[in-house]
Amino acid sequence: MTPTKTQAAMSSSENQIAYPGWRVAMVCHIGVLTGFATVFIYSFSFMVKPLGQAFGWDREQIARAFSLAAISVAIFSPFIGKLFDRFDPRKLITGFMAAFGLGMGSLAFLTPHLWQLYANAVLIGIAGTGTYQLGYARVIASWFERRLGAALSIVVAGSGVGSFVVPPLVAHLLETHGWRGTYLGLAALPLLIGMPLTLLFARTPKAGSQHEPKRAMRGEASEGLTWQRALASLSFWLLALGVVALSLSENGAVAHLAPMLSDHGLKAREIAFTASLLGISSVTGRFVLGWLLDFVRGSHIAVASLLAAGVGMLLLAHARSFEAAAPAAFVAGLGGGCELDLIPYMLRRYFGLRSFSTLYGMVYSTFAVAGAIAPLVLGHIYDKTGSYTGILNIFCTVTLVASVAMLALPAYRYRADGPAAEELAVDDSLLATEQEKNRLMGIEQSGNGA
Repeated sequence: MTPTKTQAAMSSSENQIAYPGWRVAMVCHIGVLTGFATVFIYSFSFMVKPLGQAFGWDREQIARAFSLAAISVAIFSPFIGKLFDRFDPRKLITGFMAAFGLGMGSLAFLTPHLWQLYANAVLIGIAGTGTYQLGYARVIASWFERRLGAALSIVVAGSGVGSFVVPPLVAHLLETHGWRGTYLGLAALPLLIGMPLTLLFARTPKAGSQHEPKRAMRGEASEGLTWQRALASLSFWLLALGVVALSLSENGAVAHLAPMLSDHGLKAREIAFTASLLGISSVTGRFVLGWLLDFVRGSHIAVASLLAAGVGMLLLAHARSFEAAAPAAFVAGLGGGCELDLIPYMLRRYFGLRSFSTLYGMVYSTFAVAGAIAPLVLGHIYDKTGSYTGILNIFCTVTLVASVAMLALPAYRYRADGPAAEELAVDDSLLATEQEKNRLMGIEQSGNGA
């Protein structure tokens, strides 16, 4: 497939800083930074001990709230993904952002009744589903084609930036305002920053405008597999395997990071700095990863990312000092979060746009299920044995095994034009069937024209 001059010009425009899609990407970056993937995830471990001291709850009981939020995300992601495929993502995200902020604020009014904590966690999970990368990735996919990887890296880096901004913020708020004031402060992030910016600026390009990606010119705007056919492909399940393995080690360690390192003898400031370092390296890794996705085959990047995440988390689980925890967090951060860049990018390349958000929601559901199980299992094992190390060894090993499985991913089906373009490949016989269908349609159209 040879790009036309018009297509080449549109591809070139994505490389220009003045292209409006880059400004939209920055707004989406801020949206992710103030949403569920950052505000709830990276503040949770710091609230474990304060809540336990306030109400006498053990760590497994508190970790159950994290699991309920993650399960809610898992259940609702495919359904909310369908909404993003059908309606304006900007308006939907704005509503979810408001509900998420109110849910975070309501945690400031917790009582000793566990059911209240769990009910809030479910609300936060449902609302938070619309504030993570799911909806924002759909917005970005409408703006970019050739530089999709770089644009997605800006968006998903929001959670990385948040991971080194939120921990120090939470630590400061806990010292100065207590845990109730901390939750009110966290609620202000989505309500006063994420929600208004999304409503005003996270728009998709108008149909037929000069900024609409070139795929629309060749009829790809509505092309792609249905979610049912995508589920029949090996590619989908390999991607799901990768994110499940990563979620076990990543979410398990992050949810219990503060108490785990505290048990190992690290001070509060050292723990906060370690968590921030994890975020800094994650941001660096995501920018590099996103840039590479436009030039290097994604399966090779997935192998390297999962290896780094597995090894880093394994070292972090065994760290007994700040000197050991800091480099381990840096390595883990470089590999961690690969599901955020890779999954939307590779879903676009393998399955097209027809069911993009639906499939993203399904894959993220597998990530969230594993993320719900991991903290609960770690909390249970800790309460029984007094240590997180053994179970984290198992989770990290699974991640390392999954990294090797990524080599089985085939070449892309929906390629990008340009230096990184790959030849279209047959994936589980689905492409061959579509090609035959298109050939027959072409013959029929030629006959009608004659």
